Amino acid sequence: MVRVAARKIAFSLVCIGIAMSGGCLSVLPSPKAPLALISMPSERAAAPVAALGADVTIYPPDASRSFAGSDIAVRSDEELVFLADVRWADAAPRLLQGAVMDSLSKASGEGRILSAQQGGVTDYDLRWRIIELSVSKGAGVVRAEVEASIVDSSTRRVIAQERFSADQRPRSGGARERAEALALTSQAVCDLVAEFVARTALPKDRQVPPRAASSKR
Repeated sequence: MVRVAARKIAFSLVCIGIAMSGGCLSVLPSPKAPLALISMPSERAAAPVAALGADVTIYPPDASRSFAGSDIAVRSDEELVFLADVRWADAAPRLLQGAVMDSLSKASGEGRILSAQQGGVTDYDLRWRIIELSVSKGAGVVRAEVEASIVDSSTRRVIAQERFSADQRPRSGGARERAEALALTSQAVCDLVAEFVARTALPKDRQVPPRAASSKR
């Protein structure tokens, strides 16, 4: 028993010596760096036609685990995998949040936008969720779809809610080309969301009560 204990102590001392000398070896595989990172540049964002008349907080969209990270989803029937070697430059919800803010920052009007991370008091919140954000195998259609809601910040009442989607075919079936097509499709959807915000987030003194609004239809 004494010899066994002595051997354990000696082995521990050897490990400590290796660690102190910087010679410990890692058994974990090194993470594989992607060949390309796909972003959504601000210059691609289109200004809304409607003027922004109210202050709005822009939240990142809610997303399932498949769409919440930097991996790009590949859908084939019921199967969902991730695109190899190409990823988003940031988590997809943060990129979409930034794309909507880039579009609204180009809007006319006296309204202002804040990100949820900035905090601050505004008239409305943009609450939304990602329904689809994927490419297909090969040169199939890529698709982005979201559901957006404008919520009164003080009453938590939903003022308006709509779905927006866009799709297109990539130039080829390459991973980079499919990811680029998804970025363009996502930007198109974010531009639609920004237009929705500017169109529906009216100054509080111009909001029509829900009953009055429904009676005019």
